[in-house]
Amino acid sequence: MPLPTITLGVSGIQTTPLGFGCASLFRISSSAKRSHILHTAYDAGIRHFDVAPMYGLGRAESELGTFARVRRTELTIATKFGIKPTLVSRGLAYAQGPIRRALAAKPTIRDDAKTPGPIRPHYEPSHLLYDLGGYHAAGARRSLERSLRALNTDYVDLLLLHDPLPGSVRSDEVASYLEDARTSGLIRSWGIAGEPESTGEVARSFHGGIPIRQLRDDIFLRSLHCAPAGGAFITYGVIVRALNYLVQHLRADDARRSRWNRAIGADCGMPDMAASFLLRAAFHDNNNGIVLFSATNPLHILGAVATLEMCHSSEDAAIVSFLQMVDVELRKIPNSEGKGN
Repeated sequence: MPLPTITLGVSGIQTTPLGFGCASLFRISSSAKRSHILHTAYDAGIRHFDVAPMYGLGRAESELGTFARVRRTELTIATKFGIKPTLVSRGLAYAQGPIRRALAAKPTIRDDAKTPGPIRPHYEPSHLLYDLGGYHAAGARRSLERSLRALNTDYVDLLLLHDPLPGSVRSDEVASYLEDARTSGLIRSWGIAGEPESTGEVARSFHGGIPIRQLRDDIFLRSLHCAPAGGAFITYGVIVRALNYLVQHLRADDARRSRWNRAIGADCGMPDMAASFLLRAAFHDNNNGIVLFSATNPLHILGAVATLEMCHSSEDAAIVSFLQMVDVELRKIPNSEGKGN
């Protein structure tokens, strides 16, 4: 059954409310398995795919482009500019497979590598691997040209400033270039992607406003509650940090776990159930936008799609009760763990 569609603000872009984020795609060492993941998302009904020049040390765009080539008109593709891989990074990209296989063979090393660190207000990429900057018209143009070649397409649906810092963007000239790119058909719309606080400050420097904002969000941040009215929103990171806190909170006390179970009619002490409720909460808060989801396991993709299919109404009683429990018991947990798309 096809997934529902939404119209992304005034852009007129129609796509699915569940999008697939490619940031973690290269955790998979095999190109065949990466292709299988993308096909699983497509076959399950997902039509929005998010990528960036830095993902996969510069290789993610080309792999998404190969996948999208025969179904381009069915998909919406978002890419970004402002952070790009260096020549060193691009060289290392071809060693990713052996490195990933070595990590998979040593579970303790693998687990350490996946342990999330503290959330920071913006990316802090290694200068050896990534160049941070280019938030000006010339940089946006060069980045878009490279992305179009890598994606093997003549347009992208969304072009987003990638985690810019306050004061780093030549706002007027960037907005002018992006509007020219939209008018000429190279992009369908544009916006800004990153942490709520820093992107909010950057957004205020764009006097004409930002058409689309892609923000980190979860049950602790509730980013959209503080965002200005108008425009369209894409949210990401809705599971990665909150899942561990939620499950540990409930498993630490049997009486507490039972209380939550009675309130919402489900046991969120189980990770799969907790993840489902976190996604449902994200759809509840962003019911006219896109929620990005990343996965390296096909079953997790199918589970996310099943979760979307059960979200029939913004007045979902179980989610209302879930968010009430969060507000009462969890809002004081420090914002200190997890990062990822």
